[in-house]
Amino acid sequence: FYEELVSHGVLEPLAAPVGGMVVPEGSCNYVAPQGISSVVKYYLKQSGAEVSYEQHVTHICLRGGKWEVSRKVGPPEQFDVVILTIPVPQILQLQGDIVNIINESQKQQLQSVSYSSRYALGLFYEAGTGIDVPWAAQYITDNPCIRFISIDNKKRNI
Repeated sequence: FYEELVSHGVLEPLAAPVGGMVVPEGSCNYVAPQGISSVVKYYLKQSGAEVSYEQHVTHICLRGGKWEVSRKVGPPEQFDVVILTIPVPQILQLQGDIVNIINESQKQQLQSVSYSSRYALGLFYEAGTGIDVPWAAQYITDNPCIRFISIDNKKRNI
């Protein structure tokens, strides 16, 4: 699938230097110039599926072989398939038949999922500002707070 994504401009080989990155011999790393969400959007477009973003789902019920999805705003809608891309705590808060479909073992596994905090800081500079470093990104190993820094447009080759 890499060849397909590269041929459509969704991915390109990572050409920028990344300090501290361990690259096994023979491997190739890629970058998504338009952001990692462009990979998902590419496949959704290829599927022909009608996609709804930023919907606050409250209930999921099975009605006559279709999934009826109720949202915080707007009337319920029915679907053949529903794909949830939300964190586990929000899945466990859903109401409706979905509560009965998740068996006790699955529920326990979902409840055992833990998250660790990650923060990102984006600094934006005027166009043409030069940052004189020999890398596009750098792993940091000796700092308890900072782990990775990137000059994103340089890393994405844009």
